[in-house]
Amino acid sequence: MVGTPLERRIIRLSPDYSRDWPLWEESTPTRDFGYTTSPEMYGLSDELSQDIARWNAFWESHFEPFEGWDSDESRERWRLDGRGIVARLRKEVASFADVQYEPWPLEVSGEQ
Repeated sequence: MVGTPLERRIIRLSPDYSRDWPLWEESTPTRDFGYTTSPEMYGLSDELSQDIARWNAFWESHFEPFEGWDSDESRERWRLDGRGIVARLRKEVASFADVQYEPWPLEVSGEQ
């Protein structure tokens, strides 16, 4: 008997306050992850894991939900770093997951 095929996973990369990792995944009928995830769950490299942590911490230090970014330079640095991180994340999980990039603080100003 062949088992039920596993659905392709969708990992969301999106910042949120008071979260160590900006990684999220919906549970499916074949996989129960909860909602928040971590690099270890995906077998990410140490280098990428550290860069994700720095990217998230930078956002938390430089973006305030009611005031916005503390400077244009901070927004631009975070935007560029995020593009690189999402590209590397997609490469590292390509064999089993797709990545949905949700940089919502940039969407406010129409950039990504």
